[in-house]
Amino acid sequence: TWEKLLQAIKDKDIPTIRAIASKKEALVIFLGGTKIHIKNNTIYDGDKPLHSSLTRRIIQMMDEGFDVQAMLRFLNNLIQNPSARAIEELYKFLEINNLPITEDGRFLAYKRIRYDYLDVYSGTINNNIGQTVKIPRNNVDDDCRNTCSFGLHVCSLGYLNHYSGDRLIAVLVNPRDVVSIPVDYNNSKMRVSEYEVHSELDLN
Repeated sequence: TWEKLLQAIKDKDIPTIRAIASKKEALVIFLGGTKIHIKNNTIYDGDKPLHSSLTRRIIQMMDEGFDVQAMLRFLNNLIQNPSARAIEELYKFLEINNLPITEDGRFLAYKRIRYDYLDVYSGTINNNIGQTVKIPRNNVDDDCRNTCSFGLHVCSLGYLNHYSGDRLIAVLVNPRDVVSIPVDYNNSKMRVSEYEVHSELDLN
C-alpha cells in the first residue's frame, strides 16, 4: 500500500490517494461495494455497527498495513449466518484452535473418516477430495449444550484424538454454514451444514 501511495503522489493521482488514505474507501474496494463499510474506526453492516474481536482485529490489521481482504471476505460470509451465537463465537473458535482463514473467506477444519472415504458414523457420506457435503441447516442441532448430536461434524487438530477413523481430511467451511460449537472439549469441534473436502493429510 505504501508503494502504491508513493506512486500515486508522484502521478498526482488524487482518487487513488484518497482511496488508499481512506479506510472506508478501502473497505468498499476490497469487498466490491457490499454493505460493509467503516466509520469512526467502527465497521458497519449497512447501519448496524459490528462490535466483535474479528472487527477489532481487522481495524488493527489495517492500521498496521496488513492485507485484510481475506478477513473482510470472511466477515462478509459470516454476517450471512442466521445464528447470532455463531457470528459471535466463530472467530474466537478459530483463534483458539489456530484454524486458518482462506483467501476466499472460508476456513480450514479437520475430520477423520473411514478407509473408503465414507463418514465414520453412518457410512453413507462420500468424503472424496473435491466433494461438497451438504445437509439442510435444520437437520443440524443448533444447541451448543448438546455435546454429541446430529449434523455434520468438523474439528480442530487438537480434537482429532477423540475421533475414530482411518483417514484424515482437511475441509473448507463457509462461516455462514456454521451451526453450533458444542461446549465440551474446550470448544474444539463444531457442527456445520456444509463443507468441501479440500485435501487428505497424514494421520500419523
